[in-house]
Amino acid sequence: MRKSLAAPEGGWWKAARPHLRSVRSRLLLLTLALLLPALAAGGLLVYAGYRHDRQAVEKHLQETARALSLVVDRQFGQAEALLWALSTSPQLLEKDYAAFDARARAAIRLPGAWVSVADDRGQVVNTRLPPGSPLPLIDNRDHRKGLTVGTLRVSNLFSGLVAKQPTVGIDTLVRTDDGSELYISVNMLADTITRILADQGLPPTWIGAILDRNGTVVARSRDAAQFVGRPATPENVERVRAGMREGVAESISLDGVQTLLALARSPGSGWSTIVAVPRSEITAPAWRSALYLALAGGLLLALGLAMAWKVGRSIAGPVMGLAGLAQHVGRGEPITAPASGLVEIDRVTDALASASMQLQDADRRQKLLIDELNHRVKNTLATVQSLSWQVMRQGVSPQVAHERFQQRLLALSRTHNLLNETLWEGASIRTILEAEFKPYAADSARVRLDGPSVDLPARLAVVLGMAFHELATNAVKYGALSTASGRVQVDWKLGGSGDEAVLVIDWCEVGGPALEAEPVPGFGSRLLRQTIAHELAGQLDLRFEREGVCCTMTISLQPAGRQAA
Repeated sequence: MRKSLAAPEGGWWKAARPHLRSVRSRLLLLTLALLLPALAAGGLLVYAGYRHDRQAVEKHLQETARALSLVVDRQFGQAEALLWALSTSPQLLEKDYAAFDARARAAIRLPGAWVSVADDRGQVVNTRLPPGSPLPLIDNRDHRKGLTVGTLRVSNLFSGLVAKQPTVGIDTLVRTDDGSELYISVNMLADTITRILADQGLPPTWIGAILDRNGTVVARSRDAAQFVGRPATPENVERVRAGMREGVAESISLDGVQTLLALARSPGSGWSTIVAVPRSEITAPAWRSALYLALAGGLLLALGLAMAWKVGRSIAGPVMGLAGLAQHVGRGEPITAPASGLVEIDRVTDALASASMQLQDADRRQKLLIDELNHRVKNTLATVQSLSWQVMRQGVSPQVAHERFQQRLLALSRTHNLLNETLWEGASIRTILEAEFKPYAADSARVRLDGPSVDLPARLAVVLGMAFHELATNAVKYGALSTASGRVQVDWKLGGSGDEAVLVIDWCEVGGPALEAEPVPGFGSRLLRQTIAHELAGQLDLRFEREGVCCTMTISLQPAGRQAA
């Protein structure tokens, strides 16, 4: 079972992992994971910039609305000063209307302003008309509601009796010398307020408006002729009538433009000034930045995804190549290590190539080992067969034959043990001799070994091990090692070179029992001749000297494949 070591189990990853099985898909996911947070951060920065700009605009709108309210109040202040001066005029108090008319006309300095005076029946003075002109009668007293003697009031917008246009006035009541009350008002057209608004230099796209206490539009910086005298939007009318002192809000203007407005209320007149800016002017920079961000983000995202796809393909191709190479390795076929341009992939490719060579070498070694094992088993079986044949053909008793056969098998086992220690790569001739003499010669001075270091091949080691066993057994039973003073001297040397190299071994016993006559050749002699002459194709010179056996063996060291089996 395959299990990712890096990916967490469960959650979104568990749901997404079946769809992200390739390198390309995961690189695409990585690209999205890197770019989308960056784009989100960019969007947050754009929004933060928009909020900062909007707060700055709101502050500027509120300050502009306050300033505009002060300008209107200053205009009303001039009218109020004129009204105070005229309301205390002796001509007015004495009801000398002709003299008062002349004085009022001389005192007016406000452009477009005029003075009107009315008693209970109608107007008695109106400087808007020429002196001596007929004046209108007034059939109600609604214009006096809420007024008291000595107090000033700024009226709401109304249509003048004489001007027949939207008009505003600052009015009061005056008590004359005879105790009657006169209504006196300083009036001005709404156009005068509109001109004051226009003089403030608002940006062309902004909207400035002045509303009376009823929420009626008195002046407007844009389309004044269309909207002056009409109620403001319901939201603004509600704000005005609720007595809202100041604030900022989103609204829709009378001409249908979505705006952000600031309202400021005059504490003296109770009128409200509104300054509004189209919301598109505030949001346009943010939308423009968002558009640029979206375009840049989309371009970066497209480039990132394209690069991720290309890089993923450049990785997936070599990885799929690795799979093919691995299949070749699995089939034991030789592979080459093409360069992919990726260090990690190249390292894996080199490792596969190295593994392929090692596997091929291992296969060759295994084949050789199997062949060698078969050859050694055959040789061992042949040796055991020869031993059994040599032991049994003498006509000895089964007990003696069994003992001899067991001794030879033990000798063969000792040699095999030596070969196992070197993984059957061979054994030293000195090691074989020491192993054979170890059970018999506790005193090392009685056995002398002299010769160069020679490592014998496995087959040669097995055969010579048997030969040394026969010679050692004979020395212990009948030869030099059967006496207290006897010794065995074994010398060996190498002769020739290359394929002609030979190993010459001299075995000589000294101090053994004296031989009166040459013994009759027995099993040991026959085994020596069988192993040296026949199995190893060597030469054997076996001599029975007076003090013991001397034997010279000459054996070829040519490769095993060229020796006689």
